Amino acid sequence: MFINKQKGLENKDMSEGRDLQYYLDLTRDFKSSFPPFNVKEVGGFFVIDESVSNPVGAKARFGELLVRSMKEREMVYVQPRRGYAGISLSYLGKKFGKDLTLIMPASKEASEHQRLCIDLGARALFTRVAAMPNANATAKKWAEATGSAFIPLGLQHELITACGVRCVWEFFKNREKPKRMWCVISTGVLSRILQIALPDTEIINVAVARNIQQGELGRAKFWAYHKPFEAKSDLIPTAFNCEESYDAKGWDYMNRYGEQGDWFFSVAGNAPKATIQPKEVDSYRDWNDARDIKNNIPNVDKR
Repeated sequence: MFINKQKGLENKDMSEGRDLQYYLDLTRDFKSSFPPFNVKEVGGFFVIDESVSNPVGAKARFGELLVRSMKEREMVYVQPRRGYAGISLSYLGKKFGKDLTLIMPASKEASEHQRLCIDLGARALFTRVAAMPNANATAKKWAEATGSAFIPLGLQHELITACGVRCVWEFFKNREKPKRMWCVISTGVLSRILQIALPDTEIINVAVARNIQQGELGRAKFWAYHKPFEAKSDLIPTAFNCEESYDAKGWDYMNRYGEQGDWFFSVAGNAPKATIQPKEVDSYRDWNDARDIKNNIPNVDKR
């Protein structure tokens, strides 16, 4: 279903001499405001259950350093119809007093995840795009025009990687390290964090959303889930809360192909339901309708 296009063991977050010590030095003075990871033993496996740490999961934990340290008042990101990155940034923006503008692909009805971002205080700008990289380019231009902080699609940012490495390393530094750790992979940010923070742990990835490009997989082993992204997993866990079309697919394959004592990193529970209704969001835009982008660029320096 999903293809691994990587050749070799390149981890793009470890290029140019960046290693575990590099990321620990970068986060030397950082202290997370989130509680430690919650670990559950389920059927002989150990589960890091991020559904209990905060309402929107690990991406908020890993994004904290970036949001807290940025000088800009506003962040700009792309929020697809499904995905926790924009939700996590919305949560962090509200927590740390930052504005967030989300470029969203237009559709006849805004999705549950998009509406949740709006609930959490994000400003949604809709634009019709052929593919998410086009929306990402629009977000970058918006950031340049407004003096805002541009955050790349998939939260692929050095400070997010560094924060994740610090959190995982701190948790396991006085504990027995996992022999094997499973997680779902999309852009691979979490997988690469685990590879850096736990250099002696075997990382096993289950792809659920897209093909894997060079440098995204690193040294991890690779499985491709047999169903499309929108479909639910064949196995839904009952002992912990996780997203049924995302983390649950990794849980399914670990139960099929893993070994007793393996660890599983579940990044989030099912997102809270949005209070705003689809009819309350004007989300449809025709081709060449760029009114959201043109009409909302402020005439003030927001840095």
